[in-house]
Order: sequence, then structure tokens, then C-alpha cells
Amino acid sequence: MSMKKIGFLAALLFTGLLCEAQSWLPAIREAKSSCRLLECTYQDSKLVNCTTAGSAWQADRQVTERDGSTVYTFTFTAQRDMENAGVAVAFDEPGWSSDNYVMIPASVYNGNRQRIVNRNYATGLDKTDYYRKDLALTSNPIPQLSPEFGAESRLEVLVNNTTTPAMVYLNRAQDKGTILLTDQGIDWNGQVLDHGLIVEESRDRSEASFVISAPGVREKKPEFIGFSKSPDRGVSVKKGDKIVVSVTKIDFLCKDVPALLDKFMQYRKTHIQCAEPRNLMPMSEVLARMVKNIDERYYTGGQWEFYCPENADWMSYGWIGGLMNTYPMLGLGDAEHERRVVNTFDFALPRAKGKSGYYYDVLGSDGNVLYRDAAAQQKGIGLTRKNADILYWMVKQFMLLESQGKQAVIRPMWKEQVRLLADAFVNTWKKHHTWGNYIDVESGDIAVYNTTGGAMAVAGLALASRYFECPEYLQVAREAAADYYAGFALTGFTSGGCGDILQNADSETSIALTTSLITLYETTGEAVYLKQAKDLANLCATWTVSFFYRLPESTPLAKLGANLTGAVWASTQNKHGAPGFCTQSGDALFKIYRATGDKLYADLLRDVIHAHAEGVQPNGKITERLTYCDADSRGSRGDGGKTGWNETNGAMMAMEIPGIYVRTDLQQVYVFDHVVAEIVKQDKRETVLKVTNPTAYDAVVTVLAENAGQAARPLGDNAFLTWNEKVKVKAGKTVTYKIRH
Repeated sequence: MSMKKIGFLAALLFTGLLCEAQSWLPAIREAKSSCRLLECTYQDSKLVNCTTAGSAWQADRQVTERDGSTVYTFTFTAQRDMENAGVAVAFDEPGWSSDNYVMIPASVYNGNRQRIVNRNYATGLDKTDYYRKDLALTSNPIPQLSPEFGAESRLEVLVNNTTTPAMVYLNRAQDKGTILLTDQGIDWNGQVLDHGLIVEESRDRSEASFVISAPGVREKKPEFIGFSKSPDRGVSVKKGDKIVVSVTKIDFLCKDVPALLDKFMQYRKTHIQCAEPRNLMPMSEVLARMVKNIDERYYTGGQWEFYCPENADWMSYGWIGGLMNTYPMLGLGDAEHERRVVNTFDFALPRAKGKSGYYYDVLGSDGNVLYRDAAAQQKGIGLTRKNADILYWMVKQFMLLESQGKQAVIRPMWKEQVRLLADAFVNTWKKHHTWGNYIDVESGDIAVYNTTGGAMAVAGLALASRYFECPEYLQVAREAAADYYAGFALTGFTSGGCGDILQNADSETSIALTTSLITLYETTGEAVYLKQAKDLANLCATWTVSFFYRLPESTPLAKLGANLTGAVWASTQNKHGAPGFCTQSGDALFKIYRATGDKLYADLLRDVIHAHAEGVQPNGKITERLTYCDADSRGSRGDGGKTGWNETNGAMMAMEIPGIYVRTDLQQVYVFDHVVAEIVKQDKRETVLKVTNPTAYDAVVTVLAENAGQAARPLGDNAFLTWNEKVKVKAGKTVTYKIRH
């Protein structure tokens, strides 16, 4: 063979090797190196070269210490013209283990190391997976670190796949927590190219690298289900072009995941200077519009009338909104809405019930069970979360009616049906010591194990223990709370709340468990539940957008100037931001703030409230889309559509959260509503507020003012009935308002 042919074949071999996926792990461990600065070359979306910067790029670093963190500014300067180029910063972790916890907010929890199957949307598990106690936590394909020892293990996402540009991890053996915070991306030719967030482990799991790449180039693009061909590419650069990557790194002693997430809560907004939420629409205006929307869902048939929670003439039990959208309508206190709620309860509560006391998922307008989603494939099962929702919200509505002096409205039949549901949860717990993901509606046995799907039942049983005067309910609530905290909070995720996906980590169970734990705190007075509620609220914060994401200027939300801080992502599969929690007001966060004085929880709730208003369309409708992720309606709020649960949670927020909270003994005021308020005078007799309404709508702002003694008492449920202080302020006007102590 000629030397020319040998050279040609060698070149082909080298090119082939380059076309294979390159590793982000260091070839040789650099002693005492805090991070590696890398220059990268891509072929389409595949990394083909990754070496220490210095040849193609000059790399400089600036390091400053600030408030317990290290702030790095890396400046890469191109030394020549290049195509398909990029740079990266890698933070290496020797002494690694697959036991360690890895979190990328709203995208990766505990490394997403779970069983993967490929199932169509809203079809549930395969028939062979039901009634299997040994079934591993199961998800559709998502970015994950491999659960299989010895296999390649790498995950790649862009910042648009996250709620905070961050990678967070716990080295359990070293008791060390680390948080890496960065920017959205780089400004390049008038647009922002998102950073990539990459985690790679060695095959023996003894080392890992956490990489921030600029621009971000994923080898494959995560979709709603599975992956597609990645559109990501490197950039064309000219000699002298610069790319700047900024990173805040926090290393700290850390014993467990709750401590890790507590630190994340403290630092999540510190790297990026956050824009203030926009004051768009007062909560009173939101309430009026959402009530109108819910009323439009009132179904009048030949036999029955009821509030529909979804875009069809059926009754969903619990998720998403069934027998929950009735709560704000009862809260209005008028006779017509009361009549409609009574009709809804009369229709729903005695029907679609199994021998166990549990409900089937959906009831048609003809009074017969409808089999949808997983139940269409596996008849006889019900989503545990749906029944948990019903238990909590029905008891809460009984208590609301009694607080309104309307005990006579509550039919004995309603009470009987709800008590049977509470008994069903108790019976299942005693037999199985779990509530699983799905239950067998007739037997009460577990159809699918794992998950935190029954989290809301903890609060439901706690309320039911008081309402029905049954100590056993509280005992089971305590046991379930302990099990959920140990099995999920300490592991660093919750799951099983969403009936349209499998068992991916989700935000809906995290807010449900937060509410349950704060309810246990208020029921028992035991401080451990307040601490645990904070831990779960910190998990909720990972699902909530913490920064102003800059969308492409051509997208609808960018044209509106929308600030999506506070949008809540659904799950690691359903990767959209939404206006509010599904389906709650978030009053648990207010209760935590009230009990602890920690403004971080008030800020989180304020962000969620303001994001909800970002989703309201000019016609008053709202959808579950407020998203910047490129897997789902990027840059859209779903104009022209409507989503029932977002109407419900908007009404709940406007009703259950005070617009202005005042501590009369501390000269403190916190504003949740879309107004500006300050204390202009405060003494022992009165507090005087100056309230400005910068919006285009007249506002009626609820004020809760209290001192230390009052704040020390449980707020409880339905507290809004006692908030009699109301500030009326016209659009664009300022008023003063006196609060007598």
C-alpha cells in the first residue's frame, strides 16, 4: 500500500474518531485545578473535539469572593477564524459516586436515574406493570445519568430546559454541597444563545464533570416524549471575537438533600440580577375574570347541572380542578354560586364511587364513569392524586360553609361520601402502608406503587380528623407524612401527581406535600412539620422560574415584554411553565412566611402571583402555557385557548392570599398584589398606608394586619373570611388607608 493511501486511511480513521462522541471528562486529572477551560469543535450537533483552551482560544479568568460564594468570569478570545466552534468550563468532581444527588431545576432530579420506557401520551404504564410491588420508578425518555453501572452516563440540557440556570449536587460521602449558577447564555449577533448544562460521569462512576458550554450544543433535543434531532450548532467566529462565561460557585458543608435545597433557595436569585415582577392586573380584577371563566363552564343538562373543570362536559374528580373550582365560588358567599355548587356536589359525590370508597377518575354528563388516560387502558384503576385532592378540598369546603354560618347547606349524604373516602385512605394505608400512584377503585388495593401521588391526602386526613372528630385520621396522616418525607424529600424529588405522564418528578406533588405538612403543623403545633414544610417549599422553588428569560424577539411573549419569573413548570416530561401551581393558591408559602418571617417564601409566592397575571389574555381567558422551553410552545401564552385549572388557581390566589400583609409591631409591609404600598405612619394606635395602583384597572386590595401575638396563632383554612380591611384604589391613583390596632 502506498504511503499516500496509508495517509488517506489514517485521516479517515482520525475523522471517524472525531465524529464519535467526545468525553467532557478530563483525560488527565489536573492537580489542584478548580476548573478546566475548554475549546470545542462540533460537527452539526456532535462534539468532535474538546481540549484545554490555549490553541484556538486564549482563556482568561477573574475570580472574586462574595457572600460565601466564588464568582468566576471567564473570557475566551478567538485566536483565529473558526467554524462550528464553542467554549466550555468544566468543574470536575473526583471521589464521585452514583449515590450522589444531582439536580438541574425542573429538568433533572436525583440524576433522573429511573427506569425508562416509551409510552404514548396519557396512556399510563404497560399492562404488565400493574400490581407489581417491585416495579421501579418509571418515566418516559428524559435526559438522565445512567442507572446502569459501567454504561456511558451523560446528560445535556440548555438553559431553556430549566427554571434557574444552575447545576446543584451533593457528594454524600464528603458531606459537601455544590451549587453552580450561571447566565442564560451569550449575546451573539443580536440574539441570546443559551448555555449548555452538561453532566458526565466516568463508567466506574468514580469521577464526574459539570460543564457549562457556550453556546450550548445538545447532541439530541429533549421533547415532550423522547428526543429529536438537535438543531443546536457551534458558532462562526472571527479572530478577536470574545465569549464571556460567568459562574457563581458555592461549596458548603451539607449533610442531606433538604440542606442542599435550603442553600439553593438562598442563592437561586443571586447570580442574575432579577427584574422586578410587573404590576399588570390587581388580584381583584383577576378574581372577577376567573370567576366569569369558571361560570362559563357551568353545565346545564336535562338531569343535572355542575361546574365542569375542563374543556368538556364531564366531571373530573380532583386533578385538574374537579370539585376544586367550586371552592372560590363558595367563597364568594352569594346565593346563586352557592346553588350551583350544591348542584355540583349533588351530581358528583354519590356517583363514580367504587366499593372501597374511592372515586373513579372521570364522570360523564350522563352520570356514567368515563375511562380516560391510564384508566382507558387499565379499567378499574384511579389516580391516587385525584382522590387525595377530593378528600382535602371537600373537607375544606365543608369547613368553609360552616365558617359562613351555612351548616344547614351541607347534606348528610355529602358528609357520608367524604367520610367513606377518608376511611378508604385509612384502610389502604393499614393494609399496604402506602397509597401508591394508582389505586384499584373497587378493592382499595395498590395498582401501581411508588410516587408521592397521595400527598394531598395527608392534609385531607388532618382536616378530616378535626371535622369528623376522628383521631385515627390524624395518626394515619402523621405516618404517611413521615413516610413521604423519608422516602421522597430526603431523596430530593416528588412524583406521581400528573395523570398525563408516567412517574417523572413533578411540581404538583411538591406543592401538595408542602400544603400537607403546613396543615399538620397548624393542626398539631409541632415545629418539625414547619421545618419539613420549608424543605418542601424549597423543592417547589426549584420548579419556579427565578430569572428573566430573554426570548427571541419574534415570539409572542417577547413582543408583550413578559417577565416569566414565577412561572411554575409541570414536570421533567411536561416541560412548560404555567401560571400558578396545579391546583392551589400557594397559601402554604404565605403560612411559612408568616410563621418564620423569612421573606424568601413571600418572594416566591409574589412571583407566582405576578406570573399568573402575565398569562391572562385580553379576553380574560388563560391557558397553562407561559413557556420559553424549546420542547413546548416556546414563547407562547396560548392565546385563543383556555385551561380550567389556571382559572381555578387564579381565583384561589386572589381569595386566599392577602394583597398586603402588615406587621403592626415591626413596621413591616409586604405586598403580594399588583400595587405599591408603604407605611407612612405607625404607632400603637394605627398604621397608615400609602397605596398606589399603577395598573389600568381599579383595585380592591385585601389587607391583613396583625401583631406578633396574632401571627403566632395558626392561620388555618378559610382565613380570608375574616380579612375585613379593604383598600379601594382607582387605576393610576394613590390613596392613604388607616388601620386601627
